[in-house]
Amino acid sequence: MTARATTTDTLMIASPLDVLQRLCGALSAEAQPVPSCPVGEDAVGFEAAWSDVESLQQWRDVASSGPKVAAVVVAVWPEAHVAAPLMSMSPAEFARRAEWPFLAWYAALGAAISRCADGGTIVALVERPSPLDAAGWAPECGQADAVEALVRSLARSEGPRGVRINAVTTPARVAPSQPIAPAPPLSTYPGRIDVEVTDAVAMLLGAGVGGVTGTVVHVDCGRSWR
Repeated sequence: MTARATTTDTLMIASPLDVLQRLCGALSAEAQPVPSCPVGEDAVGFEAAWSDVESLQQWRDVASSGPKVAAVVVAVWPEAHVAAPLMSMSPAEFARRAEWPFLAWYAALGAAISRCADGGTIVALVERPSPLDAAGWAPECGQADAVEALVRSLARSEGPRGVRINAVTTPARVAPSQPIAPAPPLSTYPGRIDVEVTDAVAMLLGAGVGGVTGTVVHVDCGRSWR
């Protein structure tokens, strides 16, 4: 049996800064910011989204080199957007909302694996619209699906050293102010980042779910019905 990590430290790898601060405060975690998307509003062309890949690689190398910790939470969220039809987005806007954040997820999860001690736990906290409210959020939905697939893959590869990897999804920033029928089961929909969401993360970090890995918990107050 793989020995559990002896440290109780929690590392939070996240962006943007306001989300990082809220999560660190609720989970008493050490902060590791993730670089923001370098693509500006006036960027032209898909290639602009990849203009800063080298610096992201350098960030991952630095972020991966710190001491081992028992728990790592990763939450790579783009700057806040609004719902928009897919065909109304320019290639640069789609890249800013989907391509760069997913590349940042790749770098951040790589750093999380390097920093997580044997027997430790990683939770990926993903921003995902609920299915009934997904119209206009194509980049975010695609990104969430990709991260969930990464979590399942990494849970398999890191399992032999006792590391559990799970995901939590939340529509906290992307939920409509007036959800379409049926109404969400819980009146607290869509859930608060520093209450319902961090409660779910803390649950998955706890010792009482030692057999749970490669799974996804949807924290949307029952809106997903799945």
